[in-house]
Amino acid sequence: MLPITDFLSCTDVLDEFDSLSYHQTTHAKTYVTGLAAGRSKTVTGIAREVLPAGSDRALNKFITEYDWDEDQLNHERLEELQKHGETRWSQNGYIVIDDSVIQRTGKSLPGAGEFYDHSEGEPVWGQNLVYAFYTDDKTSYPLAFRQYEKVDDEDEEDEQETKYDLAREIITELEEEVGVPAGTYLFDAWFAHDSGLIEHVESHGKDWIGPLRGNRQVTYANKERRVDALEECIDKEEREVDGETYKIWTKTVPVSKLGEVRLVITEKVTDEDKENPVKYLATSKIDAPSAHIIRSYSYRWRVETFFEDSKEDLGLGDCEVRDSDGASRHWHLQMLAYSLLRLGPESSASERLVSKASSLRSQLEHGLKETIYNMFSWVRDQPDRDLDGLMEDIDHLFLHSEGSL
Repeated sequence: MLPITDFLSCTDVLDEFDSLSYHQTTHAKTYVTGLAAGRSKTVTGIAREVLPAGSDRALNKFITEYDWDEDQLNHERLEELQKHGETRWSQNGYIVIDDSVIQRTGKSLPGAGEFYDHSEGEPVWGQNLVYAFYTDDKTSYPLAFRQYEKVDDEDEEDEQETKYDLAREIITELEEEVGVPAGTYLFDAWFAHDSGLIEHVESHGKDWIGPLRGNRQVTYANKERRVDALEECIDKEEREVDGETYKIWTKTVPVSKLGEVRLVITEKVTDEDKENPVKYLATSKIDAPSAHIIRSYSYRWRVETFFEDSKEDLGLGDCEVRDSDGASRHWHLQMLAYSLLRLGPESSASERLVSKASSLRSQLEHGLKETIYNMFSWVRDQPDRDLDGLMEDIDHLFLHSEGSL
Protein backbone atom coordinates (compact mmCIF):
# COMPACT_ATOMS: atom_id res chain seq x y z
CA MET A 1 0.00 0.00 0.00
CA LEU A 2 1.30 3.49 -0.90
CA PRO A 3 1.97 5.70 2.12
CA ILE A 4 -0.54 8.56 2.35
CA THR A 5 1.55 11.68 2.83
CA ASP A 6 -1.27 14.27 3.00
CA PHE A 7 -5.00 14.56 3.60
CA LEU A 8 -7.37 14.29 0.64
CA SER A 9 -8.44 17.71 -0.60
CA CYS A 10 -12.13 16.86 -0.11
CA THR A 11 -11.52 17.09 3.65
CA ASP A 12 -10.70 20.81 3.46
CA VAL A 13 -14.33 21.72 4.21
CA LEU A 14 -13.91 20.30 7.72
CA ASP A 15 -11.95 23.44 8.63
CA GLU A 16 -15.32 25.27 8.63
CA PHE A 17 -17.13 22.80 10.92
CA ASP A 18 -17.94 24.16 14.39
CA SER A 19 -18.37 20.69 15.91
CA LEU A 20 -14.61 20.04 15.90
CA SER A 21 -11.67 21.83 17.52
CA TYR A 22 -8.47 22.46 15.57
CA HIS A 23 -6.81 19.21 16.68
CA GLN A 24 -10.05 17.25 16.34
CA THR A 25 -10.34 18.51 12.75
CA THR A 26 -6.88 17.07 12.04
CA HIS A 27 -7.98 13.71 13.43
CA ALA A 28 -11.22 13.81 11.42
CA LYS A 29 -9.25 14.55 8.24
CA THR A 30 -6.97 11.65 9.07
CA TYR A 31 -9.87 9.28 9.60
CA VAL A 32 -11.79 10.32 6.47
CA THR A 33 -8.64 10.11 4.35
CA GLY A 34 -7.89 6.65 5.73
CA LEU A 35 -11.42 5.41 5.10
CA ALA A 36 -11.34 6.69 1.53
CA ALA A 37 -7.77 5.92 0.46
CA GLY A 38 -6.26 3.52 2.98
CA ARG A 39 -6.09 -0.24 2.80
CA SER A 40 -6.93 -0.86 6.45
CA LYS A 41 -10.01 0.94 7.81
CA THR A 42 -9.30 0.29 11.51
CA VAL A 43 -7.96 2.95 13.87
CA THR A 44 -4.55 1.27 13.95
CA GLY A 45 -4.47 0.80 10.18
CA ILE A 46 -5.47 4.38 9.43
CA ALA A 47 -2.89 5.80 11.85
CA ARG A 48 -0.22 3.62 10.24
CA GLU A 49 -1.02 4.47 6.61
CA VAL A 50 -1.96 8.18 6.90
CA LEU A 51 1.40 9.63 7.88
CA PRO A 52 0.16 13.01 9.27
CA ALA A 53 -1.87 11.05 11.84
CA GLY A 54 0.90 10.92 14.41
CA SER A 55 -0.02 7.93 16.59
CA ASP A 56 -2.84 5.44 16.76
CA ARG A 57 -3.22 6.28 20.47
CA ALA A 58 -4.22 9.87 19.69
CA LEU A 59 -6.57 8.76 16.92
CA ASN A 60 -8.16 6.17 19.18
CA LYS A 61 -8.74 8.85 21.85
CA PHE A 62 -10.42 11.02 19.20
CA ILE A 63 -12.85 8.17 18.48
CA THR A 64 -13.49 7.00 22.04
CA GLU A 65 -12.65 9.77 24.52
CA TYR A 66 -12.49 13.31 23.10
CA ASP A 67 -15.45 15.62 23.65
CA TRP A 68 -17.19 16.25 20.33
CA ASP A 69 -20.79 15.83 19.19
CA GLU A 70 -21.22 13.41 16.28
CA ASP A 71 -24.85 14.49 15.83
CA GLN A 72 -23.74 18.09 15.34
CA LEU A 73 -21.07 16.86 12.92
CA ASN A 74 -23.75 15.00 10.98
CA HIS A 75 -25.97 18.08 10.75
CA GLU A 76 -23.00 20.13 9.51
CA ARG A 77 -22.29 17.43 6.91
CA LEU A 78 -25.84 17.71 5.60
CA GLU A 79 -25.65 21.52 5.63
CA GLU A 80 -22.46 21.36 3.55
CA LEU A 81 -24.17 19.13 0.99
CA GLN A 82 -26.89 21.76 0.56
CA LYS A 83 -24.30 24.34 -0.54
CA HIS A 84 -23.67 22.44 -3.78
CA GLY A 85 -26.18 22.14 -6.59
CA GLU A 86 -25.31 18.54 -7.41
CA THR A 87 -26.03 17.35 -3.86
CA ARG A 88 -28.78 19.77 -2.80
CA TRP A 89 -32.00 17.99 -1.83
CA SER A 90 -35.45 18.92 -3.15
CA GLN A 91 -39.16 18.20 -2.73
CA ASN A 92 -38.93 15.82 -5.69
CA GLY A 93 -36.41 13.63 -3.85
CA TYR A 94 -36.98 10.46 -1.86
CA ILE A 95 -36.03 9.28 1.62
CA VAL A 96 -35.37 5.55 1.84
CA ILE A 97 -35.76 3.80 5.19
CA ASP A 98 -33.87 0.51 5.32
CA ASP A 99 -31.55 -1.50 7.53
CA SER A 100 -28.38 -3.46 6.96
CA VAL A 101 -26.65 -6.21 8.90
CA ILE A 102 -22.87 -5.87 9.14
CA GLN A 103 -21.54 -9.39 9.51
CA ARG A 104 -18.90 -9.61 12.26
CA THR A 105 -17.21 -12.30 14.33
CA GLY A 106 -16.45 -10.51 17.60
CA LYS A 107 -18.78 -11.32 20.47
CA SER A 108 -17.86 -8.20 22.46
CA LEU A 109 -18.60 -5.66 19.72
CA PRO A 110 -21.29 -3.13 20.81
CA GLY A 111 -24.77 -4.30 19.90
CA ALA A 112 -23.55 -7.49 18.25
CA GLY A 113 -26.06 -10.31 18.01
CA GLU A 114 -27.81 -12.69 15.66
CA PHE A 115 -29.89 -10.87 13.04
CA TYR A 116 -31.68 -12.02 9.92
CA ASP A 117 -29.74 -10.89 6.85
CA HIS A 118 -31.99 -10.55 3.79
CA SER A 119 -29.00 -10.69 1.42
CA GLU A 120 -27.93 -14.02 2.92
CA GLY A 121 -31.43 -15.35 3.49
CA GLU A 122 -30.55 -16.53 7.00
CA PRO A 123 -29.58 -15.26 10.46
CA VAL A 124 -25.97 -14.09 10.82
CA TRP A 125 -23.86 -12.70 13.64
CA GLY A 126 -23.21 -8.99 13.36
CA GLN A 127 -24.43 -5.46 14.02
CA ASN A 128 -27.73 -4.09 12.70
CA LEU A 129 -28.08 -0.45 11.60
CA VAL A 130 -31.30 1.30 10.53
CA TYR A 131 -30.63 4.04 7.96
CA ALA A 132 -32.39 6.94 6.29
CA PHE A 133 -31.00 7.67 2.83
CA TYR A 134 -31.67 10.57 0.46
CA THR A 135 -31.82 10.05 -3.30
CA ASP A 136 -33.04 11.79 -6.45
CA ASP A 137 -32.13 11.85 -10.13
CA LYS A 138 -28.73 13.48 -9.52
CA THR A 139 -27.38 12.39 -6.13
CA SER A 140 -27.59 9.94 -3.24
CA TYR A 141 -26.21 10.01 0.31
CA PRO A 142 -27.05 8.82 3.85
CA LEU A 143 -28.98 11.08 6.17
CA ALA A 144 -28.95 9.43 9.60
CA PHE A 145 -28.85 6.05 11.31
CA ARG A 146 -29.65 4.24 14.55
CA GLN A 147 -28.18 0.99 15.83
CA TYR A 148 -30.69 -1.72 16.63
CA GLU A 149 -29.76 -3.87 19.61
CA LYS A 150 -31.53 -6.97 20.89
CA VAL A 151 -32.21 -7.33 24.60
CA ASP A 152 -31.54 -10.77 26.10
CA ASP A 153 -33.16 -10.02 29.46
CA GLU A 154 -36.89 -10.89 29.29
CA ASP A 155 -37.63 -8.26 31.95
CA GLU A 156 -36.34 -5.54 29.61
CA GLU A 157 -38.07 -6.70 26.43
CA ASP A 158 -41.05 -4.36 26.93
CA GLU A 159 -38.68 -1.38 27.04
CA GLN A 160 -36.63 -2.43 24.02
CA GLU A 161 -36.81 -0.16 20.99
CA THR A 162 -37.88 -1.98 17.85
CA LYS A 163 -36.55 -1.17 14.39
CA TYR A 164 -39.90 0.52 13.75
CA ASP A 165 -39.29 2.74 16.80
CA LEU A 166 -35.83 3.66 15.53
CA ALA A 167 -37.22 4.46 12.09
CA ARG A 168 -39.82 6.77 13.68
CA GLU A 169 -37.04 8.50 15.67
CA ILE A 170 -35.08 9.10 12.48
CA ILE A 171 -38.13 10.46 10.65
CA THR A 172 -38.86 12.85 13.53
CA GLU A 173 -35.27 14.09 13.41
CA LEU A 174 -35.33 14.59 9.65
CA GLU A 175 -38.71 16.35 9.63
CA GLU A 176 -38.54 18.44 12.80
CA GLU A 177 -34.82 19.15 13.25
CA VAL A 178 -33.09 18.82 9.89
CA GLY A 179 -35.97 19.80 7.61
CA VAL A 180 -35.39 17.49 4.65
CA PRO A 181 -37.91 18.62 1.98
CA ALA A 182 -38.14 15.29 0.10
CA GLY A 183 -41.82 14.54 -0.42
CA THR A 184 -41.86 10.73 -0.47
CA TYR A 185 -40.60 7.94 1.78
CA LEU A 186 -39.70 4.54 0.35
CA PHE A 187 -39.77 1.31 2.38
CA ASP A 188 -39.17 -2.36 1.79
CA ALA A 189 -41.89 -4.87 2.71
CA TRP A 190 -40.59 -5.24 6.29
CA PHE A 191 -40.87 -1.55 7.17
CA ALA A 192 -44.07 -1.06 5.12
CA HIS A 193 -45.68 -3.74 7.30
CA ASP A 194 -45.87 -1.38 10.30
CA SER A 195 -48.94 0.83 10.01
CA GLY A 196 -47.67 3.02 12.86
CA LEU A 197 -44.63 3.94 10.81
CA ILE A 198 -46.84 4.78 7.83
CA GLU A 199 -49.04 6.98 10.01
CA HIS A 200 -45.96 8.74 11.35
CA VAL A 201 -44.86 9.63 7.82
CA GLU A 202 -48.35 10.87 6.93
CA SER A 203 -48.50 12.97 10.10
CA HIS A 204 -45.67 15.07 8.64
CA GLY A 205 -47.56 15.60 5.38
CA LYS A 206 -45.35 13.24 3.38
CA ASP A 207 -46.24 10.46 0.92
CA TRP A 208 -44.92 6.91 0.97
CA ILE A 209 -44.47 3.91 -1.31
CA GLY A 210 -43.78 0.36 -0.17
CA PRO A 211 -44.50 -3.25 -1.18
CA LEU A 212 -47.06 -5.30 0.70
CA ARG A 213 -46.44 -8.83 1.88
CA GLY A 214 -48.47 -11.40 -0.03
CA ASN A 215 -50.65 -12.23 2.98
CA ARG A 216 -51.83 -8.64 3.53
CA GLN A 217 -55.64 -8.41 3.45
CA VAL A 218 -57.31 -6.19 0.84
CA THR A 219 -60.95 -5.60 -0.02
CA TYR A 220 -61.83 -6.04 -3.68
CA ALA A 221 -65.20 -6.68 -5.31
CA ASN A 222 -66.85 -6.52 -1.86
CA LYS A 223 -64.71 -9.37 -0.60
CA GLU A 224 -61.72 -9.39 1.74
CA ARG A 225 -58.86 -11.53 0.47
CA ARG A 226 -55.08 -11.84 0.53
CA VAL A 227 -53.37 -9.46 -1.85
CA ASP A 228 -51.60 -12.34 -3.63
CA ALA A 229 -55.02 -13.96 -4.24
CA LEU A 230 -56.01 -11.02 -6.45
CA GLU A 231 -54.03 -12.67 -9.24
CA GLU A 232 -56.99 -15.00 -9.74
CA CYS A 233 -59.53 -12.27 -10.47
CA ILE A 234 -57.70 -9.46 -12.26
CA ASP A 235 -56.24 -8.91 -15.72
CA LYS A 236 -52.90 -7.17 -15.96
CA GLU A 237 -51.99 -5.05 -18.97
CA GLU A 238 -48.54 -4.77 -20.54
CA ARG A 239 -47.07 -1.25 -20.40
CA GLU A 240 -43.71 0.35 -21.08
CA VAL A 241 -41.94 2.10 -18.20
CA ASP A 242 -38.55 3.63 -19.00
CA GLY A 243 -37.91 1.15 -21.80
CA GLU A 244 -38.91 -1.90 -19.73
CA THR A 245 -42.09 -3.92 -20.18
CA TYR A 246 -44.31 -4.60 -17.17
CA LYS A 247 -47.59 -6.39 -16.62
CA ILE A 248 -49.57 -3.95 -14.48
CA TRP A 249 -52.89 -3.75 -12.64
CA THR A 250 -53.80 -0.83 -10.42
CA LYS A 251 -56.74 0.33 -8.32
CA THR A 252 -57.52 2.26 -5.15
CA VAL A 253 -58.63 -0.30 -2.56
CA PRO A 254 -58.92 -0.66 1.22
CA VAL A 255 -55.93 -2.47 2.78
CA SER A 256 -55.93 -3.82 6.32
CA LYS A 257 -54.48 -1.34 8.85
CA LEU A 258 -53.73 1.18 6.06
CA GLY A 259 -57.16 2.22 4.84
CA GLU A 260 -57.66 3.43 1.26
CA VAL A 261 -54.39 3.23 -0.71
CA ARG A 262 -53.37 2.97 -4.32
CA LEU A 263 -52.39 -0.62 -5.10
CA VAL A 264 -50.17 -1.40 -8.08
CA ILE A 265 -49.56 -5.05 -8.91
CA THR A 266 -46.60 -5.25 -11.25
CA GLU A 267 -44.46 -7.92 -12.87
CA LYS A 268 -41.45 -7.12 -15.03
CA VAL A 269 -41.36 -8.96 -18.36
CA THR A 270 -37.99 -10.33 -19.45
CA ASP A 271 -36.69 -12.71 -22.11
CA GLU A 272 -34.75 -14.70 -19.55
CA ASP A 273 -35.83 -18.18 -18.49
CA LYS A 274 -36.57 -17.23 -14.93
CA GLU A 275 -39.67 -16.30 -13.04
CA ASN A 276 -39.98 -12.66 -12.04
CA PRO A 277 -41.63 -12.10 -8.65
CA VAL A 278 -44.80 -10.04 -8.57
CA LYS A 279 -44.64 -6.86 -6.50
CA TYR A 280 -47.65 -5.46 -4.66
CA LEU A 281 -46.83 -1.77 -4.35
CA ALA A 282 -49.01 0.34 -2.06
CA THR A 283 -48.84 4.11 -1.82
CA SER A 284 -50.58 7.15 -0.40
CA LYS A 285 -50.25 8.76 -3.85
CA ILE A 286 -53.81 7.93 -4.83
CA ASP A 287 -53.80 9.93 -8.09
CA ALA A 288 -50.28 9.08 -9.28
CA PRO A 289 -49.88 7.15 -12.57
CA SER A 290 -48.68 3.57 -12.15
CA ALA A 291 -45.54 4.37 -14.17
CA HIS A 292 -44.63 7.10 -11.67
CA ILE A 293 -45.11 4.72 -8.74
CA ILE A 294 -42.95 2.01 -10.33
CA ARG A 295 -40.28 4.51 -11.34
CA SER A 296 -40.27 6.12 -7.89
CA TYR A 297 -39.93 2.83 -6.06
CA SER A 298 -36.91 1.89 -8.20
CA TYR A 299 -34.98 4.64 -6.38
CA ARG A 300 -34.97 2.43 -3.29
CA TRP A 301 -32.22 0.35 -4.88
CA ARG A 302 -29.79 3.25 -4.35
CA VAL A 303 -29.52 2.45 -0.64
CA GLU A 304 -28.37 -1.09 -1.51
CA THR A 305 -25.57 0.45 -3.59
CA PHE A 306 -24.62 2.60 -0.60
CA PHE A 307 -24.44 -0.44 1.68
CA GLU A 308 -22.35 -2.35 -0.88
CA ASP A 309 -19.94 0.53 -1.52
CA SER A 310 -19.61 1.31 2.18
CA LYS A 311 -18.90 -2.28 3.20
CA GLU A 312 -16.43 -2.96 0.39
CA ASP A 313 -14.59 0.35 0.15
CA LEU A 314 -15.30 2.68 3.09
CA GLY A 315 -14.94 0.57 6.20
CA LEU A 316 -18.59 0.32 7.25
CA GLY A 317 -17.94 -3.12 8.73
CA ASP A 318 -14.31 -2.67 9.78
CA CYS A 319 -14.76 -0.87 13.09
CA GLU A 320 -13.02 -2.80 15.88
CA VAL A 321 -13.86 -0.31 18.64
CA ARG A 322 -15.44 -2.08 21.61
CA ASP A 323 -17.12 1.10 22.88
CA SER A 324 -20.64 1.87 21.61
CA ASP A 325 -20.02 5.63 21.42
CA GLY A 326 -16.78 4.99 19.53
CA ALA A 327 -18.54 2.67 17.08
CA SER A 328 -21.20 5.34 16.49
CA ARG A 329 -18.49 7.88 15.74
CA HIS A 330 -16.83 5.50 13.28
CA TRP A 331 -20.12 5.12 11.39
CA HIS A 332 -20.72 8.89 11.41
CA LEU A 333 -17.24 9.49 10.00
CA GLN A 334 -17.91 6.81 7.38
CA MET A 335 -21.02 8.75 6.27
CA LEU A 336 -18.87 11.89 6.21
CA ALA A 337 -16.28 10.20 4.00
CA TYR A 338 -19.00 8.99 1.62
CA SER A 339 -20.47 12.48 1.37
CA LEU A 340 -17.19 14.36 0.93
CA LEU A 341 -16.19 12.01 -1.86
CA ARG A 342 -19.49 12.86 -3.53
CA LEU A 343 -18.31 16.49 -3.61
CA GLY A 344 -15.01 15.59 -5.28
CA PRO A 345 -14.23 16.70 -8.85
CA GLU A 346 -15.44 14.69 -11.81
CA SER A 347 -14.01 14.47 -15.30
CA SER A 348 -17.26 15.31 -17.09
CA ALA A 349 -20.86 16.34 -16.50
CA SER A 350 -22.17 13.00 -17.75
CA GLU A 351 -19.85 11.08 -15.41
CA ARG A 352 -21.02 13.29 -12.54
CA LEU A 353 -24.70 12.46 -13.14
CA VAL A 354 -24.00 8.73 -13.24
CA SER A 355 -21.49 8.39 -10.44
CA LYS A 356 -23.03 10.85 -8.00
CA ALA A 357 -26.28 8.92 -7.97
CA SER A 358 -24.92 5.39 -7.99
CA SER A 359 -21.53 3.78 -7.43
CA LEU A 360 -18.75 5.54 -5.55
CA ARG A 361 -16.01 3.89 -7.61
CA SER A 362 -14.99 6.94 -9.67
CA GLN A 363 -14.59 9.13 -6.58
CA LEU A 364 -12.44 6.47 -4.91
CA GLU A 365 -10.27 6.27 -8.01
CA HIS A 366 -9.82 10.03 -7.87
CA GLY A 367 -8.79 9.74 -4.22
CA LEU A 368 -6.15 7.15 -5.13
CA LYS A 369 -4.79 9.40 -7.89
CA GLU A 370 -4.60 12.29 -5.42
CA THR A 371 -2.74 10.09 -2.92
CA ILE A 372 -0.12 9.19 -5.56
CA TYR A 373 0.17 12.83 -6.60
CA ASN A 374 0.71 13.89 -2.98
CA MET A 375 3.54 11.39 -2.57
CA PHE A 376 5.24 12.61 -5.75
CA SER A 377 4.81 16.19 -4.53
CA TRP A 378 6.49 15.20 -1.27
CA VAL A 379 9.44 13.85 -3.27
CA ARG A 380 9.57 17.02 -5.38
CA ASP A 381 9.70 19.17 -2.25
CA GLN A 382 12.99 17.57 -1.15
CA PRO A 383 15.36 19.38 -3.59
CA ASP A 384 18.32 19.46 -1.20
CA ARG A 385 18.39 15.72 -0.52
CA ASP A 386 20.78 13.45 -2.40
CA LEU A 387 19.26 10.43 -4.13
CA ASP A 388 20.45 7.88 -1.55
CA GLY A 389 19.08 9.89 1.33
CA LEU A 390 15.78 10.46 -0.46
CA MET A 391 15.42 6.74 -1.16
CA GLU A 392 16.03 5.99 2.51
CA ASP A 393 13.22 8.38 3.44
CA ILE A 394 10.90 6.75 0.89
CA ASP A 395 11.76 3.31 2.27
CA HIS A 396 10.91 4.61 5.75
CA LEU A 397 7.53 5.86 4.49
CA PHE A 398 6.65 2.44 3.11
CA LEU A 399 7.80 0.70 6.28
CA HIS A 400 5.69 3.12 8.32
CA SER A 401 2.62 2.56 6.17
CA GLU A 402 2.94 -1.23 6.12
CA GLY A 403 4.02 -1.63 9.73
CA SER A 404 7.27 -3.29 10.76
CA LEU A 405 7.84 -6.44 12.77
